[in-house]
Amino acid sequence: MVHLLERTHNARFITLMDQFMPKWRFYKDELNRLPVRHEDWAY
Repeated sequence: MVHLLERTHNARFITLMDQFMPKWRFYKDELNRLPVRHEDWAY
């Protein structure tokens, strides 16, 4: 939702993220640890 206020990942974006989601760096690190693909795409 912050991208509705600021399009790029500049200093203002980071300030807004810190304001609205103080733990965003932790969540970002957790998401980046996940695998990028899913091996079994059976439908």
